[in-house]
Amino acid sequence: MKKFAHIGSYNRNLGDNVALYNVRKEFNLQYPNIEWVTLDIRSIFWDRNNNVSFVKEFFKTNNFDAIVVGGGGLIEYAGYENQDTGYKLPFNKEIMESIKCPIYFVGLGINYFRGQEGFSETAKQALKDTIEYSTQFSLRNDGSIQILKDLNIYSDKVIEIPDPGLLYDYEKRKDISSTLNIIQPAFNANSNINKNRFNGENNIQKLVEFVNTNKLSAMPHTHKDYRYFSNFILDEPNLRSLLSFEYTSELVKLYLNFNSIIALRGHGQLISIGLNVPGLYFSTQDKVKDFSLNNGFEEYNIDINDNNWYDSLIHKHKNIISNTEYRANWYSIRNAKLEEWNTTFKNYIKQCLQTPLNTVN
Repeated sequence: MKKFAHIGSYNRNLGDNVALYNVRKEFNLQYPNIEWVTLDIRSIFWDRNNNVSFVKEFFKTNNFDAIVVGGGGLIEYAGYENQDTGYKLPFNKEIMESIKCPIYFVGLGINYFRGQEGFSETAKQALKDTIEYSTQFSLRNDGSIQILKDLNIYSDKVIEIPDPGLLYDYEKRKDISSTLNIIQPAFNANSNINKNRFNGENNIQKLVEFVNTNKLSAMPHTHKDYRYFSNFILDEPNLRSLLSFEYTSELVKLYLNFNSIIALRGHGQLISIGLNVPGLYFSTQDKVKDFSLNNGFEEYNIDINDNNWYDSLIHKHKNIISNTEYRANWYSIRNAKLEEWNTTFKNYIKQCLQTPLNTVN
């Protein structure tokens, strides 16, 4: 039995839980002798400001056989100026050089919120060194690699893989009828982030009007989503109880009851596609738009920055609910990608496990 540390953001957001869950599932399939140690990035590292001395001593003391980081959008800068590493991840050159076991970064995302893009020089250098000293490093297929190139720290070592939130061993059957149409919101506790996402309160009210007119229910991913809408599938106490990592599979399977979804969160978009639930992808941040454009779903994307977004939403929503040809095209795009996504992901995990465990990077 080998002891693997697994770093991620746990028990706060359904999408992050799903990505982490699917990473473990694939590692377990390929190497069924793993004792997983859950390391929540916030409570263990971030709340200690990614203190370099603490992080080094933590990994030295625990003596893991391997460290897995992700999935999830764990590469962020905005608001993390107080972190020793300069950004959200608890890694820089000094820390990476001190770790004496393989460390795999699996399908991470570079999270840019509109209006708050940018990395400090300290953060950029820390990320560059993290990539260089990693055993394997991969980013998810949502435009993150292009951001890395724009930061001028891209390396050929970086592999693009599907976000783990796309990959399941079950899906909704097309012949199972449902009349439940959903919006999956994306609100943030930071008022400035919300403002930049929606270009003002007026657009949020227009979206609420659309949801009410079309009698949509709302599927929250996190307690932060309980804003503006009133018709949630789950109340907040029930969501909080089900956001425990152990209930991830149970919570995500609610998607199998939906006829269609309008997803604002990246992982709402990915769960829709992975579970075969036709969707529209309402991009209030670039990772949603870029995933759509990079993976063939541009017709199913609506961007808040487009002047005609409201009319487009009305038109496309009617189609995704009832236009047989429009839905068939969505299925066709999705099905054409599945085998490639699954093969790429499995091969990446296989590549990780080819490294002798508990050895110096």
